[in-house]
Amino acid sequence: MLNKTHEHYLKQKNQSFSYFKINLNDLDKLKNYQFTIYDFITNSFSFSQSKKELTVKILNILKQRPMSFYDLLKELKAKKSSLYMVCISLEKSGIIFKEGVGSPYHLSNNFSQLLKEYAKWWEEWIK
Repeated sequence: MLNKTHEHYLKQKNQSFSYFKINLNDLDKLKNYQFTIYDFITNSFSFSQSKKELTVKILNILKQRPMSFYDLLKELKAKKSSLYMVCISLEKSGIIFKEGVGSPYHLSNNFSQLLKEYAKWWEEWIK
């Protein structure tokens, strides 16, 4: 039988993906180049403030260079469980990817490609 900690971990892992919130109020911020990476993370994940801040740090690092989980762990001095859950959420959402166990994370355009496909579907559906 699984212990409570492991059950909680599996539940979190299964729920680790993006719920991207579309908000018309963001349109002006986007057009005026005032929309930030923190706004994007807030619209994408229901993380606590500390996990949102960790996510922004991860993405800023990966924007500079690919990095493995353990290198991120050392660089950010984050809790291993928090970093893991954030990375899993980013990976399952198509924001980051890695090619295999132990390989570095990279930024990905899969998230934006998926949003484009949703928009394309919507445009076809409303015709």
